[in-house]
Amino acid sequence: MAQAKRISLERSISRKAVLVGLLLVPPHAYWLMIGWGTGGYGTAQSFPTVIALYFNVIFTLLLMILWNRSAGRLWAPLRFSDNDLLVIFFILSLASSIAGHDTLQILWPLLSYAIWFATPENNWAELFHHHIPGWMAPKDRELLADLFEGGSTLYRWDHLRPLLEPVLWWSALIVAVCLALLGLTVIVRRAWTQREKLSYPILQIPLAMTENGGRGLFSKPVFWIGFLLAGGVDLLNGLNHLYPAVPSLGGTRSLGIAFDQKPFDAMGYLSLGIYPFAVGLSFFIPLDLSFSIWFFFLFGRLLRVLGSVGGVGQMPGFPFLVAQSFGAWLMLGLFALYTLRRGVWDSIRGVLRNAEGSAEQRVTRWAWLCLGGGVGFSLFFFLRAGAKFWPTVLYFLLFFLLSLTLSRVRAEVGPPSHDIPWQPARTLVWFFGTRPLGAQTLTAFSFFHGFNRSYRCHPMPVMLEGFKAAELRRWQPTTLAALLAVTVVLATVASAWAYYDQAYRYGAGVYGEQAQCRWTFDELASWLSASHDPSKPDVVASLLAMVGTALLALARRRFLWWPFHPAGYALSLSYWNTSWYWFSIFLGWAMKFVLFRVGGLPLYRNAIPFFAGLVLGEFTAGAGWSLLGTFLGRSMYRIMW
Repeated sequence: MAQAKRISLERSISRKAVLVGLLLVPPHAYWLMIGWGTGGYGTAQSFPTVIALYFNVIFTLLLMILWNRSAGRLWAPLRFSDNDLLVIFFILSLASSIAGHDTLQILWPLLSYAIWFATPENNWAELFHHHIPGWMAPKDRELLADLFEGGSTLYRWDHLRPLLEPVLWWSALIVAVCLALLGLTVIVRRAWTQREKLSYPILQIPLAMTENGGRGLFSKPVFWIGFLLAGGVDLLNGLNHLYPAVPSLGGTRSLGIAFDQKPFDAMGYLSLGIYPFAVGLSFFIPLDLSFSIWFFFLFGRLLRVLGSVGGVGQMPGFPFLVAQSFGAWLMLGLFALYTLRRGVWDSIRGVLRNAEGSAEQRVTRWAWLCLGGGVGFSLFFFLRAGAKFWPTVLYFLLFFLLSLTLSRVRAEVGPPSHDIPWQPARTLVWFFGTRPLGAQTLTAFSFFHGFNRSYRCHPMPVMLEGFKAAELRRWQPTTLAALLAVTVVLATVASAWAYYDQAYRYGAGVYGEQAQCRWTFDELASWLSASHDPSKPDVVASLLAMVGTALLALARRRFLWWPFHPAGYALSLSYWNTSWYWFSIFLGWAMKFVLFRVGGLPLYRNAIPFFAGLVLGEFTAGAGWSLLGTFLGRSMYRIMW
């Protein structure tokens, strides 16, 4: 009995882990925001949340493991158990998703950007200022002077007052959306973690680091070879960044091929950069999936050449990658819904049949309430902002379907990054034009661009991986769900504090994200300055991509030998993800393929620590340069572009 109780306690989520994890949320929000330096991209450090596994969280986990092996030996209560470490990992991962590069690092600057930077040339004031409700954004330009000019402080009432109402309303929306995503995660988790048993590649390294204190990983010599190789490359390149006399290994962005001969110039610049962390993460991807990513990327470049030869390459927008991306992801989402139909229906029946029920039924009931309440508040928010009902419903249908699909693809594929170029607002303009949507609707949608940029740090995949870990470590799903909900609230508030604290200090006119804010409102101005009809080329490209994705999925189900995965096609259609990482994904695939052919499963397993070492070595160097640059107030070497 005593032993059973001890095991139960070891598997539970401890109060110490919860307390420490939540206390670390504000410092991590500050770390992510201050990564911008004193200005925009020119003064920034590496951005941790543009890749699937955040290096700020992994670095913190490494420090805590070192703590266990030093201070933890002196007094047992100072030591963190494996479960404690994994709980803290998910708290900080979700918090980083909320305060990430594609989420609230975009939203908070957007709120006041359109007011301050309105000029007679861009005509923003005349086009859409009157469509911005006062509760949604601060509109008094005089009260924003200190925010944009800098050299001041957040901690004055005259500075807090104009921000308070908009920040509270947007914070409520972010919490509502994330609670809806949490409810959706709880509803689908059993189908993807128990019935289909997806591989969850991104989760493998955190699990290895928190299994028996990481001894199974850190005790392997090949791990340290990979760690020192990747970390050493970035150390040398970082020193070269500071002192050009120090030799460099060329970095990652200088490697590539620029085609200047027709028709191959249509391919553009083909990066051959080697990112050790991307090579390492790609090793954990199933072979057919990693093959599909780099194959379809190269196939897309070949299509550009063929389009140039065929005379269609000059068509504006060709080869319509964004529209193709929408069609591919939409079809993947429809397939995901189809596979979930039985589990979702069983979930609904289980909740309706029993008022009390098991713990599983109770957590599922709360999940449906979170999903319904979050969606309901989101609709209320946008309707109050003046958006039309039917576009808002379609907008959130697309948003939640994409969230579901992305979580599924990451659990199955686990790419180093997942950049998705299409957005619900732009898609609705393609299919319906601007007139049926209306100016008020498009204005409200544009402000939500801060949660719809590229989806590289979307919170739902992190939530799903958390429930997979809960299954493996036998945590109570209700406890984990409550902890993730609290984390969402704290991270939202902490990110707002971190942004505005630094914006008042350095000046929001130069600090933080500038380009995305300008592009967002320039696009809105183009929509409102002249009526846009539905875009037939984008609609056709979307439909063709849907058909192509469906055929790939059906072929994969029918033919065991079929090597192409539809998710690889969808992932290859990004501007950023595969453009920079395709060659690293190819190297990870090639090494895994050769190891399997030469030594089979035993050699593959023995090689895993080496590739984990590549990831952790580069992440350690990247975090070190980021923290050093933050401390010294200057930009340092970036481990990724």
